[in-house]
Amino acid sequence: MTSYFFRLFISLMAFVCSFVCHAEPTLAEANYKIALATWSGYPESVAGFKKGLADKGLVEGQNVSFLVGKIGADKALQREVAEGFKQAEVDLVYSLTTPGTSIVKEVLPESTPIVYSIVTYPADSGLIESFEYSGNNLVGTSNYVPIRHYLKLLKLIVPMVKTVGIFHRKGEPNSKIQAVNMIRFLKREGIKAVDLHPENIEQVKALALEYADQVDAFMTTTDTLMQSGGESALIDVSLSKGIPILSSNKAGIENGSTFGPVADFYALAKISGEKAAKILLEAVEPRKLQSELQDPPLFLVNRASLKQLGITLSKQANAAVTWVDK
Repeated sequence: MTSYFFRLFISLMAFVCSFVCHAEPTLAEANYKIALATWSGYPESVAGFKKGLADKGLVEGQNVSFLVGKIGADKALQREVAEGFKQAEVDLVYSLTTPGTSIVKEVLPESTPIVYSIVTYPADSGLIESFEYSGNNLVGTSNYVPIRHYLKLLKLIVPMVKTVGIFHRKGEPNSKIQAVNMIRFLKREGIKAVDLHPENIEQVKALALEYADQVDAFMTTTDTLMQSGGESALIDVSLSKGIPILSSNKAGIENGSTFGPVADFYALAKISGEKAAKILLEAVEPRKLQSELQDPPLFLVNRASLKQLGITLSKQANAAVTWVDK
């Protein structure tokens, strides 16, 4: 009898072992491979994305590894990067910027989830159907800031403004949409807009110098040219000619642009990271998640630039802004 129960026990243990050995890997055991297509870098966004993943249990070096694509604001290069991700059969791609994400979407199969950030107009640019429903394998966060915030801050800082020169990269749909919408809203407020669309940094500087005596303020858009050196060139002209900059880029304000309502790339990326974790850990399709933006944005003002330009804020403006002391 004892021998019978012993054999029964051994058989039961063998069955349990067989089940465990073939069970799905646990969170601690699974190793997800995530590709990072970051266009020109954006380390703040990458850090936020990893934080969002880690908060949900996906920790680099433990159960997730990253395949980092080469950095460079060049479409041919980024196409090579995307092809490499495709061959590596990654589990998910984190993609930044409108042109970068467009390439990743085109190259990667629809079976590969793509989570994006720093895409200002994901629906208007054709990446997704809408914020509520992407209709495909994409979802993410937008750095779009509603135009009402630009107008509110512009009137708070330089209430007497009559003409604004808007800079956006020629041929980039993302910033063109932003510029067109801004021009429309400025017109409603009786403010003239000068549409300036340079192709490179040299043209940014040349146009800024040409129109410095014709506008009361410059404005930058959330495009790859402004974020890759164009705004720095504009800052030099701004400070030398005494023209304030209404900026769309947090880094631009930190580096010397005067003021602007901006999205926080780290905060947005953290949200994207949380979405990526949900996709990987819960097998949720991107189309079943909603894309998001940051509203209200941060009202940032560069204290040193404002002082150099001789602009004094009202009490109302002082109470509304966050200072950048650089």
